[in-house]
Amino acid sequence: MSRQDAATVEKIRRRGHLLAGVSKGIFGLSYQEADSQKWRGFDVDLARAIAVAVLGDPNAVEYVPISPNVRCQAVDGGVVDVGTFNASATLGRESACNVIFPQAMLYDGEAFMVRVSDIDGVNSARAIAALSERVVAIQQGTTTATNLERYFGSRGLSYQLRPYPSPQEALAAYASGDCNLYALDRIPLTGERLRLPNPGSHIIVDEPISKEAMGPVVSARDYQWVRAVTWIMRALIESEELGLSSKNCLRFSELDGPLHVTTFFHPSQDKLDCLGLQGSFPLNVLRHIGNYEEVFARNIGSASPLNLPRFKNTLWSSGGLLISPSFH
Repeated sequence: MSRQDAATVEKIRRRGHLLAGVSKGIFGLSYQEADSQKWRGFDVDLARAIAVAVLGDPNAVEYVPISPNVRCQAVDGGVVDVGTFNASATLGRESACNVIFPQAMLYDGEAFMVRVSDIDGVNSARAIAALSERVVAIQQGTTTATNLERYFGSRGLSYQLRPYPSPQEALAAYASGDCNLYALDRIPLTGERLRLPNPGSHIIVDEPISKEAMGPVVSARDYQWVRAVTWIMRALIESEELGLSSKNCLRFSELDGPLHVTTFFHPSQDKLDCLGLQGSFPLNVLRHIGNYEEVFARNIGSASPLNLPRFKNTLWSSGGLLISPSFH
């Protein structure tokens, strides 16, 4: 029997937990705490939201660290039910592995980290061009190599590329001086900078190399599962749009509130059957995980060590790129 002969939702329920592919350790996105070994991060919370909607339990997740060069293959082959490993959506990945990125949840762009001492006195806009040599650490299997070829080629700059199997090895190569640049998406790069002994001695150059739209990855063979993950992600965005949070959701659910809130919290049975999800899944996701703003703040934003602004990761109504179609 192939993986696609049975619905993914039913397989997860029979197993009793979600299999979520994660990175091999990106601070702020998916990483294990040193003391407890618990998985934390933005992408981890996305997986927990899916577990709530399918199983009613945010802790019913087994996290499977996967190398970037095989992560979409792992989703396509059924090694995991969903990939939440900060992967960027590309046509090449969807066509090569028969996977889908159902909903972009984090908009970012690749950037460079460089030592302050290497660009001392140079305007940040000219920092990379001013270097006498450019030896760039990257992670294998990412879109970074292609993006760098375009970036350096358009500027007529020479460079050496050094790919490493894991984020830890790429950062170590940069920290040791084997490479004088580290290229990665800006948000995770901010977290990686904090791992260095003296973060203040390093700067992230304010010149984006690329545009990246990242989110969960699922197999394209089970369309019910594609739709389910899509609308679970949208529930995080829509709850913020409606002014609902983990702090006020129970109060709203107990009152005879506005029809649009009731409709959002409690999808009709035909909608639940279409998605294969538990009743009142938007309310339960909000109770256990929070809305998008809460997820971003505690992992990447103001309540996290990264302390990053949301940039384009704000609601469309505030000039950002996040939007959820109606739940009605």
